Amino acid sequence: MSVNYVARPWESKLFQRCRRAWDLAARERQDYEPIEPAQVFDFGEAIHDALDVYYFPGMWDWGRAIVRPLTLAGFEKSMRRQRDAYTQTRELSAAQLQDWEQHLERGTGLLERYFAWASEIDRFTPIQVASQFDIALPDPADPERGLTTAEGRPLQYRVRIDLVVIDDHELYWLVEHRLSSDPHWPELTALQLDEQALTRSWAWQLGFLAKLEGTIHNELRVVAPAAGKPEVQVRAVPGAGGIITQRSTESFRRTHIPRTGLEIERRGIAVALEMQDMTDPLLRIYPNLSWEHCSRCAYRSPCLAMTQGADERPILQVGYRKRVGGDFELGRLGSVWGFVPEIHRVAEHRAPGTEQ
Repeated sequence: MSVNYVARPWESKLFQRCRRAWDLAARERQDYEPIEPAQVFDFGEAIHDALDVYYFPGMWDWGRAIVRPLTLAGFEKSMRRQRDAYTQTRELSAAQLQDWEQHLERGTGLLERYFAWASEIDRFTPIQVASQFDIALPDPADPERGLTTAEGRPLQYRVRIDLVVIDDHELYWLVEHRLSSDPHWPELTALQLDEQALTRSWAWQLGFLAKLEGTIHNELRVVAPAAGKPEVQVRAVPGAGGIITQRSTESFRRTHIPRTGLEIERRGIAVALEMQDMTDPLLRIYPNLSWEHCSRCAYRSPCLAMTQGADERPILQVGYRKRVGGDFELGRLGSVWGFVPEIHRVAEHRAPGTEQ
């Protein structure tokens, strides 16, 4: 147990969804994780890994002709890494292998189309990518004082962000990459109320003592591309922080949402209040039994045993383990500014003067 009590966004989501699952999973609680991966690969994770390479700040002045194959290689590396982790304990079925190969091809095509689309609207400079940092939580009742647990441990929140950029007016924006297979784009209100974007915005401002102009929602949708050049739709509507703008095609949409200081501040207060609930010595633990949540919960088996009055410990001993490793996997993009050793080795040998 560390000196500080550190909470993470995924723990917060579990706490909101089901306190029993949170109690089993959270690092400061029972700290269990399934021994075997739940799926062969996470397509969204692989796309995120690829975009981390594409927007890596140290390569932003490189010709995109150099960066694009590195990005595709990053996607393939992520897909293979996940597949290899899954096959350490089991063999892939023919259907699983076919699904993996289809998603590898599908992701490559999606990224290649994204390159063409993004090249026309990327009017910013990346300054941070895949950065992780901890922030001390201020007390909502006294912002000059930090929150602590009942035992006096300082409360901290650990955040990872996708991307921070600076635009032509030297304003900072936090970028959220989102992947979807839904046939319809989310409503604008869903983006305005996006808890993750607001939480990350609040944390970044507090951690780096700089003001964000707002959030950019960079959405990629997995759909079959139509023939011909995609039609671009442009939309501008008033928002609380300024004019909200959207540019979209059938596959991609980018939404700039200027944020007010008040909405970001209120999100921080909500995080602090939730952390106080999570660390309350009198906190009650109970399940939120809902098939919508339970059907995809990694802790369904021990929870079912507990619900039926059976002993969950044998299930935990066989199918789960105490968490191993840290929050960030070595060898992937990480730290405040991002670092990819293999990319830097390529940088030493790239041809000088290559144009975008």
